Amino acid sequence: MLRLERLVSRSHIKNHMSKIPARVAKQNTPVSVLQSIAAITGQRDREMLAQSLVSTLTELIHSIRITMYRILPNEQDEEAILVAQSERNPEDTTPASELSVFLSTRPDFKTVFDLGTEQINTIAEYTLRSVFPITGKHGIAGLLEIISDTRTEMDKRLILPFLMIYSNYLSILDESETDTLTGLLNRRTFENHMDQIIANERTTDTIIEPHSNSHLARRNINPQHPHWLAVMDIDHFKRINDQFGHLYGDEVLILLSRKMKRIFRQRDQLFRFGGEEFIVVLERTTLDSARKVLERFRHGIENFHFPQVGKVTISIGFVRLDKADVPTSIVGRADQALYYAKEHGRNQVCFYEELISEGKLAGEHFSDDLVLF
Repeated sequence: MLRLERLVSRSHIKNHMSKIPARVAKQNTPVSVLQSIAAITGQRDREMLAQSLVSTLTELIHSIRITMYRILPNEQDEEAILVAQSERNPEDTTPASELSVFLSTRPDFKTVFDLGTEQINTIAEYTLRSVFPITGKHGIAGLLEIISDTRTEMDKRLILPFLMIYSNYLSILDESETDTLTGLLNRRTFENHMDQIIANERTTDTIIEPHSNSHLARRNINPQHPHWLAVMDIDHFKRINDQFGHLYGDEVLILLSRKMKRIFRQRDQLFRFGGEEFIVVLERTTLDSARKVLERFRHGIENFHFPQVGKVTISIGFVRLDKADVPTSIVGRADQALYYAKEHGRNQVCFYEELISEGKLAGEHFSDDLVLF
């Protein structure tokens, strides 16, 4: 799964990506290479890990620009999303990298993704484009694009091992951030993801124009729409464990998580929060759309036949993410809506702000000192 890279305008990416001043590639001594590996594996954040790799390679090989893309699976057409970029000379006139590209529009990307092999093309006199696959747990997880005015076997001998190190280290992060049973993101990673989303909410108004030629605009995502957080709980899950045993209880959790992955969008973040409780952070959208996708999921669970167990239902409480919030208060309000749903019939979706406006809930203050973990 994944993953929440920042969705920002091209100018924002160029301001925040590392810029490598014009210079020749540094000498590739064993010590310098080991120092570079230590710098990369010292990262714990996926964004920083990707940026560290491309910046390091920019220093070690003869390149003009190096760009990393993450692959988003899609039933119709896989999409490559820019996650890191480094340029030797920021003032170079080479055409800018695309923030988002469907593989069907880039034959070189599509070939690398399908075959898992490097592709090299000449894009101008003395200018080459090399595309390398990045291997993930379930196949090709990303692409590394290198624009260069030269290509040597020494460069390739450095690039491939670094990509192997990156892939292996990414697998370690995957294992530490995902729930073993369901494959969803785990509770330990929730707070960090929420901090990133709230930070983006606070800067969106000054970074992205609603009608700019940004990645959000191309995906018809209005940056002025909020994110939404939903807390979900399986109804009468203890009864399932008591009646059928924990093995069937685990199977319910696994099958439900698979339904989550199919029904929610790739950019929605899915967490197993603990036991039979799950959290979904919805990508920017309207209240109506957020309610519809949550109802679609609730309805999908209600109408799914779980082997041996039969019918299972789920209750959902959701809330709008606000840039002035902290994760504890957001989860607290969503929990209130969830408990209301459970106390008033279960198998329903309840919106916190709506319950407040209708006088069905009294608002509560959640202290910043509240500890969830």
